[in-house]
Amino acid sequence: MKEFDALFFEFFTKKNNPDILLTKTEYYDYTVQIATFSDRLARLYPDQKEVAAQNKEKWLSESYEDYLEYKASQKK
Repeated sequence: MKEFDALFFEFFTKKNNPDILLTKTEYYDYTVQIATFSDRLARLYPDQKEVAAQNKEKWLSESYEDYLEYKASQKK
C-alpha cells in the first residue's frame, strides 16, 4: 500500500499548495488512480467491499470545478 500512500500524499500536497494549479487532466489522473486503489482494497479485503465501493464513488465524483473554487479561495 506504499504506492497508495505516496500517491495520496502527493495529490494532497499539490492540491493544498497555493502555488500549484493542477490541470484538469492531472487532477482527474490523481482522483481516478486513488479510486482504483479502492478496487484493489475490495479484492484484498472482501469484508471491506462496501467501504471500498463508497470510497471509489467519492473519488470518482470529485469535481475539477470545485477544486478550482478551492484554489481561488486559497488566494484570498
